[in-house]
Amino acid sequence: MKYFVSYTTIDKEITKEFLYQFSNELKKYGEAFIDMLDNNSSDKQLRIIYEIDSSDMLILIDTKSIYQSKWVLLEIERARGKEKPIQKISVNDILNNNFQHIIK
Repeated sequence: MKYFVSYTTIDKEITKEFLYQFSNELKKYGEAFIDMLDNNSSDKQLRIIYEIDSSDMLILIDTKSIYQSKWVLLEIERARGKEKPIQKISVNDILNNNFQHIIK
């Protein structure tokens, strides 16, 4: 399984360390692409589109400002257009390591 993780850093609980820990957990179940950690491309926007298109599922980290992010909305729209399943997971479920049943 290949996961594309969509999130916004507007909400302060989404830090690089948080994303790194979540990435490590996801990698127990398959591949994970997280822009802040994995996007070393010269054309970062094109890479995001490629990663969404080649993913099996978009994971949306649910925070209070998630729908205020223009990029998150574009990622959701792209995933829907490609008929990718979208799974919303709350920050608290990630922090409490209570999300495995959602991604399997």
